[in-house]
Amino acid sequence: MIVVGVLNTLAAVVFAAALCWRLEQIRREGGGLQSIAMTVAITALTLAFVVSGDDVTDAINTVTFTGAARVLFYGLLAVGVAALIVVFFFPGRSTSRERRAGIEAVPLIVALVGLQITMLVIPLDLRTEGLSVWTARNIAYALFVLIASAYLTYGFVACVRSIRQFLDLAEGYLRTSLGLLLAGLVFLTVGAVTQIVFVIGSATHAFQLRRLLDVSGVCSAIGVVAFLVGISYPMLRARWHSITSRRRYRREIDALGPLWELVTEAVPEVVLPVGGAPSPALRLHRRVVEIRDALTQLSPYLTDDFEVVDDAARAELIWAAVEEYAVAGRPRGAVRDVVPGGADIESDAAPLLRLSAAVAAQPVG
Repeated sequence: MIVVGVLNTLAAVVFAAALCWRLEQIRREGGGLQSIAMTVAITALTLAFVVSGDDVTDAINTVTFTGAARVLFYGLLAVGVAALIVVFFFPGRSTSRERRAGIEAVPLIVALVGLQITMLVIPLDLRTEGLSVWTARNIAYALFVLIASAYLTYGFVACVRSIRQFLDLAEGYLRTSLGLLLAGLVFLTVGAVTQIVFVIGSATHAFQLRRLLDVSGVCSAIGVVAFLVGISYPMLRARWHSITSRRRYRREIDALGPLWELVTEAVPEVVLPVGGAPSPALRLHRRVVEIRDALTQLSPYLTDDFEVVDDAARAELIWAAVEEYAVAGRPRGAVRDVVPGGADIESDAAPLLRLSAAVAAQPVG
C-alpha cells in the first residue's frame, strides 16, 4: 500500500508539472481558444479517471458528503466533453466563434446543477451503489444517471458531427486519426444511449434488460480505446517517423561513404567544419552538399556524356576526373552541376546513393 501511495503521489506531481508547463506554454505562445480547450479536456478527463479510484472516492465522500465523488466524476466528464466540443466545433482564433463557444456553458451548467441537486435527493444508502434495475427504480437516482448520460450523449453527438465535416477534407494520417476519433465517439454515444434506455426501461417497469448494461460497458470501453488511439495517433506517427528517419539517414550516410571519400580526398576544401553533435538529418544534408560541391569542382574534368551514361560509367569517369585533378590541380574552365538535385533530402540523396554504390563496386587500382 505504501508503494502504491508513493507511485500515486509521483504521478500527481508529474501531472501537475506537465499541466503547469502546458499552461505556461499557452501563455507564452498564445495558443488561443482551441489550445486552451484541449488542455482543459485532457485535464478534466484525466482527473475523472483519478476520481473513479476507490481510495480517492472514499476520501472525497468522507471529506465532503456521501456521493460527492460520483458528482465530481460525472461533472469532470461533462467539462471534458464540453471542452472537446469547443476543440472540434470552434477551431481557429475567430472572435465570433469564441463568443459562440460560450453558449456551450449553458447546457454544461444545467447538467452540473442537475447532477448536484439529484445527488442530494438520492437516499444515502443508494448514493454509492452501482447502476442496476434496483437503483434505477429510485426516481432521483434515475434522474441523476439520465442527466449525466443525456449530456454526454449531446456532447458526443456534437463532436461526431464536427469531426465528420473535417473528415471529408482530411487526407493521409490526419484522416486516419479523425476516423479513429469518430469511431470512438460513436461507440461512446452508443454506450451512453444504451444506458439511457436501460434506466428508462427499469424506472418505468416497461422492460428489464440487464444485458443493456453489458452492452453499454463494452461500447464505452471500445470507444475510450479508439478515442485515445485516435487522439494519440499523430504524435505516435510523428515519433515513429522520426525514429525510422534517423535510422534511414544513418544508413544513407554510410552508403554515401565511398563516393564522399573519393571526391573529398581530391577536393578537401569542400568539407564543412564540424561542430557539436549534429543530427543524422543534418549530417546527411552536409554529406550531400559536400559531395555535390566536390563534383562541381571536378566537373571540368568530366566529359559531356556524364549526364547520360549509366552509374557504372559515371563511377569510372569520376575516378578518372579525380586522378586528372590530382595531377593538373584546380581547373580554369567553367564548372557545372553534374547530378540533378531534388526537392527534399531524400530525393536529393537518391542519385548520389546509386552513384556511391557504383563507386564502391569499382575495382581498386
